[in-house]
Amino acid sequence: MEKYPIGFWNYTGTGDLKNKDVIDWKDLGMSFAMSPEYNPAHSKKQDMIDILDACEENGLKAIICDSRARWYGASENPDEYRNRFTDAYEDFGRHPATIGFHIGDEPSREIDFKSCITANKIQLEIAPELTPFINFLPYWRGIEQSILHFDTFSEWAAHMANNGKFKMLCYDCYTQMNPEEEGTDRFFLNLKYYSDAAKAANLPLWTTLLSVGHYRYREPDEDDLRWQLSAAAACGCKGILWFFIYMRAPMSNYRVSPIDEFGERTRTFESLSRVNRHFLHRFGDFFRDASLKGTWMTGKTYGGYKEFKSGEIPGVTAVESPYGNPGIISHFELDGKNYIAVVNNTPFESGAFKIIYGKEIKTVNRLAWNGFVNTKHYDGDAFYSENDGIITSGDWCAPGQMNVYQFE
Repeated sequence: MEKYPIGFWNYTGTGDLKNKDVIDWKDLGMSFAMSPEYNPAHSKKQDMIDILDACEENGLKAIICDSRARWYGASENPDEYRNRFTDAYEDFGRHPATIGFHIGDEPSREIDFKSCITANKIQLEIAPELTPFINFLPYWRGIEQSILHFDTFSEWAAHMANNGKFKMLCYDCYTQMNPEEEGTDRFFLNLKYYSDAAKAANLPLWTTLLSVGHYRYREPDEDDLRWQLSAAAACGCKGILWFFIYMRAPMSNYRVSPIDEFGERTRTFESLSRVNRHFLHRFGDFFRDASLKGTWMTGKTYGGYKEFKSGEIPGVTAVESPYGNPGIISHFELDGKNYIAVVNNTPFESGAFKIIYGKEIKTVNRLAWNGFVNTKHYDGDAFYSENDGIITSGDWCAPGQMNVYQFE
């Protein structure tokens, strides 16, 4: 994709939405979307094509949700799967807005994993230019034995990648919106395990974040949304989906989705739009292209990430928070240059972070609104000082806010 991938789970039926509804997706700051659900038994092909045409007109891409592409039965009868996927591909696969087809969500049985592998391989045989999409379960300790039947999580990911020829790895986790700190720890446990697994499998990592309150998950406000997105990007995610956008008929205690049961935009719509658009404008190109070299935490650690220490990133001697905020510290490389991403790792408190560089560092540039600016000359209530040849620079951070610096 030309833009950093930010999209959403849809769940509406083909025909429920019209091409004008794609304007909502654009206004939400999405760069791609899961399409409405298509079933040839009762859906109209033209309705899906109208949606895809509107995506192309508005600069969005789409993952096609077509029942013929789901993994069911693929390993038991691959010829039958090949035939039905071929039909789906002929209908929608060549449309310029199409990224790929949705194979399925949260496989949990051995037959499911086998079918995902078979379906992914068949899709790539027929449509090598597309990227098939599968979303996996969140990680929990013991899933290797109870669900995956591999000694380590990374071994499972490498097996899936090598046998299924996957082009990406995606999962969902929402525990970060639970009231207890344990949920935050599980959120970062997932980011660490999936990030390590994606690296072992040489795959880009995507994740699904939460945009609608339900069960014990709170209704995400703008600080929550910003924090989730910043944390995911800083921990190496190369694509984001939001769960979910459309309420449709109300169910359980789901509440205040970006578009409610009346088809109206809610306060979550406004917040999610601002968070997505800010990220894409300011950070999207950088995180699309940069390579993650390592991630640490400061102040408080979660999910098995280690405390940042001097020397972890060459040229950086310390990262300090004067008000004691927890932080995410990540090292990225792009075009031979070094970058540090710093996230205020709480959705509840504002604070500040200061980075202290080694004497060998002579210039620090901050990724501002329209590109990099030398922090020495940046006038925006930022911190900057030079003492005995040592640069200290930093910024105030809203809850969940991120800053990126290039140093040399």
